[in-house]
Amino acid sequence: MGRAQEAWRRLPVGTVKINAAFGGAPGGASQPRRASGTGYGFGPELLDEMTAMKVLHWSPPGG
Repeated sequence: MGRAQEAWRRLPVGTVKINAAFGGAPGGASQPRRASGTGYGFGPELLDEMTAMKVLHWSPPGG
C-alpha cells in the first residue's frame, strides 16, 4: 500500500490504476494531461467533444 500511495502522489499523470487495467468510475471521464493530447475519454464529456450544439428559433407564419 505504501508503494502504491507513493506512486500516485509522485507520478505526473492524471490517472493511476493499480492492479486494474480497465474500468473506472461509472459515468466518469478521463482527460489527457500535458503532452498526452486534448479532449476527453469516456463519460458525458466525451459526447460533448463529438457533438456540436445547434439552436433553432422558429415561429409559425403569422404568429
